[in-house]
Amino acid sequence: MNSSDWIYKVVNAFYAKAKSDILIGYHFNIIQDFEEHIPRIAAFWDLQLLGSTNRKITEPFDLLKVHGQLGIKRGELGRWLVLFKKTLDEETLTNPEFTELKNNWLEKLSFFESVFSRFFGFK
Repeated sequence: MNSSDWIYKVVNAFYAKAKSDILIGYHFNIIQDFEEHIPRIAAFWDLQLLGSTNRKITEPFDLLKVHGQLGIKRGELGRWLVLFKKTLDEETLTNPEFTELKNNWLEKLSFFESVFSRFFGFK
């Protein structure tokens, strides 16, 4: 498995958890066919972690515009991070060769946490 395949696997595993989560799951019900959205999310993380992607991107990413409409609460952002980090831990246990990539991903998550916290006025 290459890095891009592992990123896709993590994204897919995370959103399987998040969509059914009692605290944040409702945010994902607005997307009609979430399975078609997964490759777009994986492409975003490919770009963040690998610097490029082989996945088709039909429009630019505007995270704050898209997520700003959701009215995310501080606890929801926290729950998103807990689930994401848990998924990274689980997927690294079964694929330890991606430990360095996981650590880079954790740094990116921390960065995006600060961006979203400022945007939503949490800090």
